Amino acid sequence: MVEPNGLGVKSGPHSGATGAMISLEHAKQALLRSGYLLENRVESLLVRRGYGVQANTPFLDTISEKERELDLHALRLVSAGPAEFDFVWSVLLIECVNNPQPIAFVTKDSDLRETEIYRIKMAGVPTRIIDPQKPGRWILLADYLGMSRYHHYCKGRTATQFCSFSQKKGSNDWMASHIDEHWDDLGKVIRALEHFRSDLFDCWRPPSRKRQPDHINVEIYYPLVVLQGELLDVQQSRTALHIRPAKHMQYTRSTLSAGRESFYQIDVVTERYLPRYLTIIEEELERTGRLLRRRQKHVRKSLNRLVTAASRYRSPDRIRSALEPAAHFLE
Repeated sequence: MVEPNGLGVKSGPHSGATGAMISLEHAKQALLRSGYLLENRVESLLVRRGYGVQANTPFLDTISEKERELDLHALRLVSAGPAEFDFVWSVLLIECVNNPQPIAFVTKDSDLRETEIYRIKMAGVPTRIIDPQKPGRWILLADYLGMSRYHHYCKGRTATQFCSFSQKKGSNDWMASHIDEHWDDLGKVIRALEHFRSDLFDCWRPPSRKRQPDHINVEIYYPLVVLQGELLDVQQSRTALHIRPAKHMQYTRSTLSAGRESFYQIDVVTERYLPRYLTIIEEELERTGRLLRRRQKHVRKSLNRLVTAASRYRSPDRIRSALEPAAHFLE
């Protein structure tokens, strides 16, 4: 038997453990508190700006060894050379968070700003280039293009600590602490980055014909967390603590794998700032493509040498080691 529950929605034997079915108003409020609607709005914005977007993208989390889902995986490309299929891509790896309380990042000026360039994560060919000054050695593509002059990782303040806020039960006092869900969201975009970077290297195959050239195909990764709620910049001096509303934070996080520490830069932006953030990375992508086209001769020489070396192997691990920059390049 089905009875009205007094909320304009009927309840029945399958309506929940208590026998009550949620009202439309309560369903609305639950959705507004979730990240589902934010995810939909962000996806719509990306599509309008010309990105190819996949929602709820599965990837293998190498830490938990389980399949997980990334909220949004977005791609944009520009030409990187004269060949039809020479491309450089920006790859956005996005988690959407509806945070009821502000998330605060403790920021500082970087002591080693010149090293931030090594936190620009790339995959594909070529991600390293023959050094024009010393032909016997290789340098990162980011170094060769001088990305420290225009990539936003190399500007502004960074944070290595963050917190959110919760009210003590039965008290007017508030606590600042890590929220496990936020920590997980920030870690998820890093693990998604490593999944897609590994996948691109592992899927590479040499040209089918000996004389057929390979194409420039480079992906630049942007791990990104978009907040529906507020974002705070916390700056501490010897005498005072300054807390200001913010629109965009750069958060540095390290991971340990096989005894080696790796550093990642994660962008955290408010939903309102997202259009401006997209303009920033679109300008970076356009400039990168322009530099690759201008330096085509040397880029192609480096690409051909990498392809020749990698083509000797059949093992995905050996192919990747031939194409990818050595570990000491990446930090």
